[in-house]
Amino acid sequence: MLLTYKFKKGLIRTSELLHKLSMSKATLDFWKSQWNKKHQDKCWNMGMRLIGKNAYWDPIMFVDWICQYKLKNKPTQPEQIVDHKKLILFVKNNVMEKSL
Repeated sequence: MLLTYKFKKGLIRTSELLHKLSMSKATLDFWKSQWNKKHQDKCWNMGMRLIGKNAYWDPIMFVDWICQYKLKNKPTQPEQIVDHKKLILFVKNNVMEKSL
């Protein structure tokens, strides 16, 4: 199984990523702080790239990170359920499965 991504740009601004996810900056900041506490990589593995003072995101790497770390556990809190549904919709809209 191969995944085909439907992104038009290699890097996107944080504001565009948040808009596509229909997610608040606070949620993304929370995920980044959790990730940094565990991994100390300054969000590189999440797909964040700093260019000057601006944060850009590699959307393919971010989708892979979401699938690996955010869509594994069943949400238990109401806000987690909402975020989970948004993430699934984002992945469905931007990734296409391709058979060999």
